[in-house]
This record gives sequence, C-alpha cells and structure tokens, in this order.
Amino acid sequence: MFDFEKEEKELEKSRNTLQDLSISDDIANQAILEGMKRAKAMKMRKKKFLPIKVFLAASVFIISLITSVKVSDTMADYISNVPGIEKIVEFIRQDKGLLAAAENNYFQKIETTVENGEVKVTIDSIVRDEKELLIFFNYRAKGVVDQIFPEEISLLDGNRNILPYRAYYSNLNPNGEKKYVNKATARVPLADGDILPEELILSFAFSVNDKMLNQNIDIPLTLDKEKFAAKKVINMNKSVKVEGQEITIKKVTIYPTQTTIDIMVNPENSKKIFGFNDIHIEDETGEKWAEIEPNDFTSYVNENEMIIYLQSNYFSDPKELYLAFSSIRAVDKDELWVEIDPVKEKIIKAPKDGKLSSVYKRNEELAITLETNPNIFDKQIFMYAEDFNGNIIGMGKPIGGGGLPNNNYVTYYVPYPDEEAVAGPIKLKLLDYPATINKKIKLKIK
Repeated sequence: MFDFEKEEKELEKSRNTLQDLSISDDIANQAILEGMKRAKAMKMRKKKFLPIKVFLAASVFIISLITSVKVSDTMADYISNVPGIEKIVEFIRQDKGLLAAAENNYFQKIETTVENGEVKVTIDSIVRDEKELLIFFNYRAKGVVDQIFPEEISLLDGNRNILPYRAYYSNLNPNGEKKYVNKATARVPLADGDILPEELILSFAFSVNDKMLNQNIDIPLTLDKEKFAAKKVINMNKSVKVEGQEITIKKVTIYPTQTTIDIMVNPENSKKIFGFNDIHIEDETGEKWAEIEPNDFTSYVNENEMIIYLQSNYFSDPKELYLAFSSIRAVDKDELWVEIDPVKEKIIKAPKDGKLSSVYKRNEELAITLETNPNIFDKQIFMYAEDFNGNIIGMGKPIGGGGLPNNNYVTYYVPYPDEEAVAGPIKLKLLDYPATINKKIKLKIK
C-alpha cells in the first residue's frame, strides 16, 4: 500500500469543518444514526486522492456544502455581466440555483477586507434565506506559506456575543497552493424560525503551517432585510413502490439557496433505503436542478425519514415541475451488519453481492476494500466497529477512506487500536452501500 501522508493532511485540513458536530440524542437514538452518534468526538481523515463523502446529522437540519453541477458557460457569462457580481461568478458558476439568485440581485455585496499582519481576509458577498447564511470569502497569508486554513469561523452579534450557530467552510482550491488567494464559501445552517440580528461579526481563527494564530480576524457586516425571500413549500404526500419498497414524498421546500425533499420510507419495507441516484427536479422542458455536488447530502430526521438537498429553482416559474430519480441504493435489512474476524483478516458476513472483498490490519486500523468505481460511489459506508457486546472500538480516533480515480475499489479505514483489539468477531453497521434497485421514477410536483 502507498502512503500519502501529505495528501491526507491537506484533505483533512481542507474539510476540517466536518469535525465535532453536535448530534441530537433524539435523532441519534434511531438505528440508522447509531454509527453517526459516535462521530461526536471524531476527527475525519481523508485517505488517498479521492476523498470519501461523510454524512453527519446535526439536529433536524444538516449542512450542505459547496456545489459543482455543470451549467452552461453562456449562462455564467451572462451572469458575470450583471453589475456588481462579476467576482462572484468564479464561486458559483457550477451551481445553476445560485447563479439564478445572483441574476435576481439576491446576493448582498459586502466587499470588506481585514488583515492582522499575518493573514488578509475579504468577504465578497453573502446570501441569507430561511435555511442558511452563505458567505463568499477569500484569504491569503503574508508571504509564501505551505498551508493556511480557517480553523474556526464564529458568528457574533454586534455586541460581540457569540451566537449559537456554527459556520462550515469549503475551500475551492483545497490544496492551498503557494502564492495564490484561497477562495472559499462558508455556510451557517439555520432552523425554521431562526432570526439573525441585523448587525453581525464573522470571526475567523486561522492556522498557518499548522500553527494557530493568536489573533482572530473579525469582519462586521449588516444584513439587508430587502434581500430576504421566504421559502416556498409544496406539500405532496405522494407514494410510489419500487420492487415492493414503498417511498412517500412528503413535501418539497424551495429556498433561494437550495431545495429540500422530505422523504418517508415505509418501516415495513424489507430493504434499508440509503439514498437515491440521479435525483433531481425538472421542468416541462427537461431542464434539471440536481443534487448539490460534490458534497451531496442525505440527512436523516429519524430511521424512516430523510431529507435530500438539491439545487434551487426558486427564481424560475415553470408551468410544470417533476421530481425524478433513476435508482435507489438499498440492501436487505438482514444485511445491514458486516461481521469481520480481525485476527484472521476475514470478512465473515457482508452483503451477498461480494463487493466487500477483503480486510487487513494496518497501523492500528482495519483497511476494508469495497469493489466499486470511486468516481461513481465515494460515500462513507460505516463509522466505528464494535464487539458483539456493543462496545465501541477506537472511539474518537480518526476514520476515513478513499480511492484512486483509475482504480475500481475504495478502501475504508476503521480504528482498531492494539489496546482495544478483541479476539472474537467485530461488527460494523452500514450507513450506505452501492447496491441499487434500478427503476426510473418521475413524480409530478405541480
């Protein structure tokens, strides 16, 4: 096996915002979230060159990060000519929904720069709706450095009281290239009914070359009440069966920054449904608003209800609107637990398709191979292992995985420290899996 310590460190740092999420106990008690609950004290680690996407629930809502669904250059070029937003296009040209928000003058220009002698930060623009506060910013260190990362972004009111929200950022050039400005977005998830004060302060804590800076960079901003649009809710309550598995689309909620789809699965289904492939909304002309990539999220309200996040068509008014998907990721419920003999390095029980093909011990962790194309499936499939008495193994230690784009397998790394090693079998619960039920579904929304 090859060791890519430098790449691991950069990927870990660039996506450090996935760590330390607070998870509601009410949600975590649901069976599907048992593994996610263990992520409270976890620091995610990315392996190889193609990182795994990780799904963590935070209360009833979940953050969805930066987007990269292709839109036409013509549309992006048109948007870039709208006065005052030309700098924003480089951030959002991949997201048709955010481009539409920019076109409709929904972005609020800030253009404020603050520096502390070591780091300079510029907030270009913000977007605020009922779902989130979205911040477009860039930063650079004085001189040439190997690594510079925002370690924490706090939200304060005008009196410098820390607000109970947390910002999660995504770097648009995650390798932190020398001499170049780092472009990024930060998202602050909001719950229904949350009201932010008009006067805010964004406080950035940075590290440079793995050393925390002593002084934060604080940037004040004022929310423009005129640039706020209420959500649109379409109640559906439409059910469909796919190979005997019943799914109910409860409602579609459209915000200027994103669209959410609330889905209920029948608890009597014989399979555990993890997610939907190629899920999108489309109008009568076939124009699509797809999942928010590359960090497409499915969050879980409880064991049988999930929320899927799509691009927003808030600023369009189609005559007809449809929800469609091409297949469902699911396994039989009696295949949810994977059993492994860590001493013999053998998989005892796994989904019968045989895609979980091998396991071996490496550096106080177990490396588990999933036969799949990492360009097609790159989601985290389990968290921590446990013994047959339910004791968690390696709690709080980093987990992760990844695969090279030209290989047909993904390797997952699960903590298995020597001091907690057990002789008997261990088990891991699947949180996702690339087994699919192929059937194209198209439901009319309006």
